Amino acid sequence: MSQENFVKFLSSLRTEPALLEQYDRRNLSQLLFHARNEGFAFTVLDVEQVVGRLEASVIVDKDQQPFDGSSTLWRAMWGRRHLDYVVNHLVARHSDQELAEIAAGGAGGTQ
Repeated sequence: MSQENFVKFLSSLRTEPALLEQYDRRNLSQLLFHARNEGFAFTVLDVEQVVGRLEASVIVDKDQQPFDGSSTLWRAMWGRRHLDYVVNHLVARHSDQELAEIAAGGAGGTQ
């Protein structure tokens, strides 16, 4: 359930740029606290697991590259805040159905 909450939170950031801007400069502890106050309860572990699955899905399924240091996705991280990277380079590349699969613990199509 908390991973689903995190994906719902990310989806809301994708569709509401002002909300992304509001959260983008917060550290992880602040993000968890304020998101919980807005009804999105999730943990650090939920964040790590969902982001890991999103990255794997982008690299392996969408870019069809090996999951190693040579992936072009890693270059997208440079010079960006982490939340901006997650929303605009990971979440943006997934459909709502793929995000639901990832939230449920699936790989969003990753074999």
